[in-house]
Order: sequence, then structure tokens, then C-alpha cells
Amino acid sequence: MTDTRYFYRDLPALEKFSEAVEIRRHTAVPEDWWIVITDVVGSTRAIEAGDYKKVNTVGVACIAALVNVDRSIDIPFVFGGDGATFAVPDVLLEPVLSALRGSQRLSRLSFGLDLRAGLVRVGDLAGQDFWVDVAKVRLSPHMTQSAFSGRGWNEAERRVKQPNAAGVTMVREEDGPAEANFDGFECRWQGVPSFNGHKLSLLVTGMSGDPGVNLGTYRAVANAIQAIYGDVANYHPLQPSHMHMAFNPMSLSHEWRVRSRDLAWRKRLGYFIRMLLQNLAGAYLFMRNIDTKEVRWSQYRKEMADNSDFRKFDGMLRMVIDGSDAQAAALERFLDAQFRAGLLVYGIYKSREALVTCLVQSYNGNHMHFVDGSDGGYALAARGLKRQLEKFKAARIAG
Repeated sequence: MTDTRYFYRDLPALEKFSEAVEIRRHTAVPEDWWIVITDVVGSTRAIEAGDYKKVNTVGVACIAALVNVDRSIDIPFVFGGDGATFAVPDVLLEPVLSALRGSQRLSRLSFGLDLRAGLVRVGDLAGQDFWVDVAKVRLSPHMTQSAFSGRGWNEAERRVKQPNAAGVTMVREEDGPAEANFDGFECRWQGVPSFNGHKLSLLVTGMSGDPGVNLGTYRAVANAIQAIYGDVANYHPLQPSHMHMAFNPMSLSHEWRVRSRDLAWRKRLGYFIRMLLQNLAGAYLFMRNIDTKEVRWSQYRKEMADNSDFRKFDGMLRMVIDGSDAQAAALERFLDAQFRAGLLVYGIYKSREALVTCLVQSYNGNHMHFVDGSDGGYALAARGLKRQLEKFKAARIAG
């Protein structure tokens, strides 16, 4: 049998985000791989109760756990706000299961949240005509992100969330080893305030059965965003000059609870003090634009913006946009017209700030930054999208 473990690592990267929605450029995931679905159970209720930061932390911590299983084997993933979707090779199945159980343990003990996790084999989906494709998109000279397409991703999520669904390997904390490595998880930045009024979390799904029509729909959305907001620099939710280190103990406590969970009390205290001291040093180096032998601090915040996932595609276009109320109203008018034409469904939600959570493997380029609305933007935008999806289906039945 062919060894497919390096399939994604060796996949050539698309050079522009606009190519991510061109699904003909995507490649089939090997059939001996597994789709992994993770999400916080009851995330909307937790967000409404003010625990959006906890939900976000658990979602990114789970990414760190799986990435650290074997750093020589790149695995594709997309962060969804309250969890993430991955594809992993069969050779990593057992350590991935252990890492998922460790993530569930962390979620329960440190944040009081239940993390659902389940796996579906790609070959099982492909055998039932649920295709599973992936692409790699370049963010910067140092980083890439994943793009997904195909009905198999959604079908895997549906099965994992359906009780007792056939062909699903559900992960339960008590079923085996629960060992997760959260190295690289960092949460040391203040929320990034809006520059123009708000941060808009946007979800858009093309609804045609014809991939070509959906491609035209996504291009039309991109053109509308450019016409309303201007170039990417005008609506990018992160701007280096507005990004500041956090010193509020409550803000820093999320990383502390992830990274020091199993340490002795003195070492836990030491970790927290070290975070504060490192942030003080970082704030000084940023203010002075001082580079050290190890890190180009004068460029780090720009690299953060470049390496952020503020826009992504997993069969659904997901974006966090900085803009004004007038711009959001214009975009919503366009999207509503497209919805009434039967071309798409969408969800939007306005937040005061952008929440940034980080996965840092190196301070010199190899660091990725996950962006969401500070109030749980993606999760709350998904509520509107689901309502529209119900209306869309009802209209088709009536028609």
C-alpha cells in the first residue's frame, strides 16, 4: 500500500486566496485518511453567557494538540470558531485519538465545556459518492492555510453530530489514553478594536448543485466586497499599529489554563509570571522596533496580519471584515438579493473587536493566528445562516 502520510505536506500551494474557491484546483484526500470533527457542545449558549473566549480557546487548543502529534506530517485543518475540522492520515490514528481525548479532558477540567470529537474514514465517504477534496493556499512566504471542498466534509460533520450514526468513531475521554501536547498555543494579545465601526463575521455558502455556478457566486461576493470596502488592506481586521500585548490577568488566564494545566502549583505560578514578563519585554521591543538575534520584532505584528486566517474556504466562505455600518448594510443588500435569487445563503454578525488566538511554532515566520469576532462572531453568524438555509429548503419544497 502506498504511504500517503506526506500527501498534504507535498501538495503544491495555490498562490492567491481567490484560487481557494476554484475547487477544480483541489485534490482528493487519500481514502485511507480520516476526517476529524471537533466542536464545543452547546457553544451558542456558552457564548451567550459570555464565555466566547473559553469556546475559542478550546477550539484552537485542539488544533495545537493535533498539529503536535507529529510535526513532520502536515495535516490540513480549518478553524470554525467553536471547533475545527481536520484530515489526518491513518498512520496517526492512535496518537490523534489520544490527543483528542486530552483536548476533551482540558476542555472539561479547565473551562467546564464538553468537546465533541468524532472521525469518519474518507474511503467510506468516497464509496458513497461524498467527495473530500483539499487545497493548500499561501498566506505568506512562511505560512499556508487549508481550503476544503466536497460534500464529504459536511456529511462527516452531520454524522458526528447525529447520535449513533453508522461509520463514525466517536471519541470519549474515558476510552483510552488522554495525552495532548499544547505547545505553541498562545493567547497574549488584546482584542483588536474596530477601525471603522465594527468587525463583521461573514459566512456565505453557494447553493447551486453546479460547482461552476457556485464559483461564479463566490466571485460575485468577492467583487461586491471589493466594490464596497476597497482593497484587502481597507477591511483587514488586523492592523499592526492597533495590536497590543495583553496584561489583564483574565485575558492571560486562558493560555495559562491550557499550557500549565498539569503542572505543580509553583510551576503554574511561574508560568504566569513568565508570561507577564515576556509581554512586558515584547511591548518594549515593539514600541522601539528593536530586532534581536532570534526575532525580528519590528516585523512580527505585520507577519501576524499576513499569517492570519481572517478569510478561509471550507465549502463555505468565512471572513472577518472591518467596516462601517453603511458598508455592512450595502453588503447585506447585495447578499439578500443573491439569497432571493436562490444562489446563496449567508449569516453575518457584528462584534466590537477581533479576537486573536495564536499557534506559534517559531517567532520567525512559522506562526499562525486565528481570528474571530470578540463575541463569538462565527458561531452567532451561523445562527442566521441556518435560518436562511431552512427558508431555502422550504422554498424548494414549496416550489
